[in-house]
Amino acid sequence: MTLCDEILAIDNSIRFVAHLDKKFELVEMKQRPGVKSLTEEKTDEEFFGLIQPIILGASSKFEKHLGNLKTIRLKYQKASIVFFSMPDAIVGFSMERGPTTPIIDKIGQRFKVDLK
Repeated sequence: MTLCDEILAIDNSIRFVAHLDKKFELVEMKQRPGVKSLTEEKTDEEFFGLIQPIILGASSKFEKHLGNLKTIRLKYQKASIVFFSMPDAIVGFSMERGPTTPIIDKIGQRFKVDLK
């Protein structure tokens, strides 16, 4: 089972997962089976492959003043996108509208990563 599969298995509201390595190279992207994408695959690749290092890279500039970056959450009308870092990976996922905190807490518990 891949990292994307494990994250998709955590909650049915997770629609899509992108796994990048620590050099921001795309390892895998996976859409939940039976869930229609809200964007085109090329858009997903560009967003998670380019924007993620920019968002995380820019945000990490505050770490020396504010502590370790835990999550970045983008809430749109149709879905939310969450980014977080693990020891060996960077993950971005999209989920249905609704509260993001319970899902992020489940992911943190599953992978023993402090996302709170």
